[in-house]
Amino acid sequence: MKRIAGFDSDKKLALFFAVTLLWTWAFGMSPVFFGITGTPLGTFLFYFGGGAPSIVAVVIILRTWPKSAIRSYFVRCLRFRGPGWKILLFLVLFFAAASAAAVLFGTALLDSPPPEMAWIKILAARPYMIIPMLLISLISGPLNEELGWRGYAQDRLTARYGLYKGTVILGLAWGVWHLAWFFTPGQAQHEMAQRSVWECAMFFVFVVAQSFVVSFAYVSTRRSILAGAFAHMMCNFLTSQLLAPFSGPMRLSVMLSVTVFSIALVVYMIRSRKFKEAYRTAQSDFADDRKRYGSV
Repeated sequence: MKRIAGFDSDKKLALFFAVTLLWTWAFGMSPVFFGITGTPLGTFLFYFGGGAPSIVAVVIILRTWPKSAIRSYFVRCLRFRGPGWKILLFLVLFFAAASAAAVLFGTALLDSPPPEMAWIKILAARPYMIIPMLLISLISGPLNEELGWRGYAQDRLTARYGLYKGTVILGLAWGVWHLAWFFTPGQAQHEMAQRSVWECAMFFVFVVAQSFVVSFAYVSTRRSILAGAFAHMMCNFLTSQLLAPFSGPMRLSVMLSVTVFSIALVVYMIRSRKFKEAYRTAQSDFADDRKRYGSV
C-alpha cells in the first residue's frame, strides 16, 4: 500500500508530538518530583497531563484549520461510515476473546491467581452501574487521547509512511508518552518497572499492538475518530478494568494475549481485499480533504 504522493508534508505534526510529550511528562512527573503523589493536587496534575494528546490537537485544529475543516473533524468525532456497527461488535468480541485467553493462559501456565473481577461482581449486583463504568473507561484514555492520536496524527503519519509503518511510529510514540506512569506509584507501569525490564519492554510491544487494532477500526469506518476511541475504550474496559484487581503475571498474560490477537488481525489486514479497499477509501477521503481545505 503506497503512501499518498504529495500529501506527506505537515510541519505541525512535529509540533503536536513535541508539545504533547513535554506537556504530559512535565505535569505527569511533577507530583513525584515535588513529593505530592497521592494528594488531591498531585492527582489533578497527573491526570491533567494525560489530556495532552486531545487538547493539543484540538487547539492546533481550532487555530489553524478553516471552519469547514473544523466542522468535518468534529463530525468524525461523532459518527462512523462503512460497516460501523459490525466493526464495533467485532471489537467487543475481539477484546473479550483476548481477555478470556489471557485468564486461561495466566492461571494455567503462569501460576497466577484468577483475577478478582471486582467490577463484574458490582455489575452482577447492580447492572445499572454499567453506565458509569463505561463513562470511566471513555474518560480514562479514549477521550483524553484519541482526538489527537487518531483524529490528528494517524492520517498524517499514514500519508507520510504508509499505514503499517505509520501505526508502528504512532504506537511507539504512544508508549513513550506513558513515561510518567513508570515513575508514579499506584500506576500499573510503575509496578511493571519494579518487577522486570522485560515486563516494561512488553508494555511497549502491547501498546504498538493495540495501536494496530485502533487503526483497523479507524480505517474500516472511513476515519471515524469515534470508532478509534471505542476500540481504545473496549481494550481498557474488557482486558483491564473488568478483570481488576489482578496479579503481575496476569497483567503480563493480558499483554501477551492482546499482542497475539493483534498480530492475527494485522495478518488479516495485509491479506484482506476488503480491508485494502477500506484503506484506499480512507486515503482517498484524506486526499480529498487536503484538496478541499488546503494542507490541514
